[in-house]
Amino acid sequence: MTAFVVVCAAMTAAALLWILVPLWRAPADEAGKTERRTSMVVVSVLLPAIAVGLYAVLSNWNWDEAEREKAQANQTDQALRQLEERLAQNPHDVDGWLLLGRSRAALEQVPQAIEAYERAYELTQGENVEAVVGLGEVLFLNDPNTLEGRAGQLFEAALARAPNHPKALWYGAVAALQSGDLPKGRDRLQALLAQNPPPEIQAVLQRQIDDLNVQIGEAVPPAQLESKTTEGGPAQRTIEVSVTIAPAIEKQLDGAVPLFVLARDPAGGPPLAVQRYDSTAVPLTVRLTEADAMLPTRTIASVQRVEVVARLSRSGSPQARSGDFFGAATFEFGKDSGTLHIIIDQTVP
Repeated sequence: MTAFVVVCAAMTAAALLWILVPLWRAPADEAGKTERRTSMVVVSVLLPAIAVGLYAVLSNWNWDEAEREKAQANQTDQALRQLEERLAQNPHDVDGWLLLGRSRAALEQVPQAIEAYERAYELTQGENVEAVVGLGEVLFLNDPNTLEGRAGQLFEAALARAPNHPKALWYGAVAALQSGDLPKGRDRLQALLAQNPPPEIQAVLQRQIDDLNVQIGEAVPPAQLESKTTEGGPAQRTIEVSVTIAPAIEKQLDGAVPLFVLARDPAGGPPLAVQRYDSTAVPLTVRLTEADAMLPTRTIASVQRVEVVARLSRSGSPQARSGDFFGAATFEFGKDSGTLHIIIDQTVP
C-alpha cells in the first residue's frame, strides 16, 4: 500500500509539472503575471485535492478493512510479545508455552511454534497430551517426512494416553497409511468419524474409509456407498488424471510397486489429495477430489493451481525417495479442463 501511495504522489507531481511549467513560462505583463501566479496556486492546491477526492469516491479499496487488519496484526504482535516477556519471567508456565505454540502455528510461523511446543513438551516430560500432539503437528507441517520419524512417534504416544484425541487420530491414521498399515489407518479414521465432526469433514473421512475398504477387500455395497456419498455432498473440485508408465521404466519394475497419485501445492506443504494403487493397475484413470485430502482443512479447493504427481514408490512411502519413478504435470482450476495425462518417465535422483 505504501508503494502505491508513492506512485500516486509521483503521478500527481508529474501532472502538476505538465500544467504549471507552461503557465510559468508564458510571457505576460505585470497584471498577467499576477493572474498567472494566482492560477498556479489554485491549480497546485485543487489538482491534488480533486485527485484524492475522486479516488476516495470511485475506488473500491476498503480503507476501513485495511486499517482494521493492520490494527489487528499490530495487536496480535503486541500480545505475543507480552506473552513472550511473561514466559521469560516465568519459563515454567506450561499453559503459556502451549498458547504461544498454538498462536505461532495459527500465524504459520512454524519454526517459532516448534520452539514453544518443545518447551511445553520438555517441561511436562511428554506427559501433556496437548503438548505432544501440538509438537507432532508442527513438526509435520514443517517437514512431512517426520511423520515416519519423531512426529509419528509423538502421535502414537498421544494415542496411547488419549485414544480418542481427534488430531492424534487423524495424524495417526495418515502415519499408518503411509507405512502401509491400511486396516489401522481405516480404523482410526472410523474412530474419528464416530466423533461426529462437521459435515464437510465427515464427507472427507467417509470417502477415505470407503476407498480403504475397497483396497482392503471389505468394500461396502454400491447402494450404501452411493447413499453415503450423497449425504456428504459432492466434491466441488475434481481432477481426472490418466497415468501410464514409459516402456523404459516398465522394464525396470520387478513385481507390483506401490503407486501414489497426488496433488500438491507448488509452494510446498503436505499433499492436498492422494490416492494409492500399485503398478499392476496401470494404465489407469483416477479422479482426485476434495475428499482425498490428507488434512481436512487443506484440500485441492485451497489453491488455484496444483502440481499432480504419479510416483512409483520402491520404499512404499508416498514421500519421494532416491530411485523412485515418477511423472508430473500442472493443473490450474478455471483454466484447464479435461483429463490430465501423466507419463511416469523420470527417476528421483
